[in-house]
Amino acid sequence: MSISRRTALKQFLIVAGGVVLLPSCMQKGDTKAATSFKHLKLSSGEEQLLSELAETIIPATNTPGAKDLKVDQFALRMLDDCHSPEDQQAFEKGLQAFEQFSKKQQQKSFTELTPAQRTALLQQIESKKEVPEAVTQFYNKMKGLTIQGYMSSQHFLTKVQVYELVPGRYRGCVPLPQEARAKTV
Repeated sequence: MSISRRTALKQFLIVAGGVVLLPSCMQKGDTKAATSFKHLKLSSGEEQLLSELAETIIPATNTPGAKDLKVDQFALRMLDDCHSPEDQQAFEKGLQAFEQFSKKQQQKSFTELTPAQRTALLQQIESKKEVPEAVTQFYNKMKGLTIQGYMSSQHFLTKVQVYELVPGRYRGCVPLPQEARAKTV
């Protein structure tokens, strides 16, 4: 039985391609984050947790939520570009403390909780009763960045609160109310 050179070459390329792809298929556990940052070192699981936390802070209703507007990516980019290395390390430690706190309080990871359980956990953190300082600082930082990201999103500035550049429109001919006319005479 003889194999042609062309068939042998095809089979070799298929096997070589499989060998190259095999390691990526066999990865288990947390992988690198989908977005790469200069200073922050997050896993994909941590990135998912931040996305779910932002969505819990600003959930989708009849308007898009934080996840739809990718507010978590805004928050991470702000942390990576605009905060000191100490703040970045404190944020990463706070993220780990937040996940441990979630597992301690609810016996599950934050991403595995139902929306009602997530809300209850965040309300407990807001009340600051028996909550570690690192968790409170992390949550307050993430909440502030989430709100900032949402309020500076294109959706918010074009659909919710239409932004108009200062000084605004020129209205050269506007009738004055009767009270204002009386004061000018």
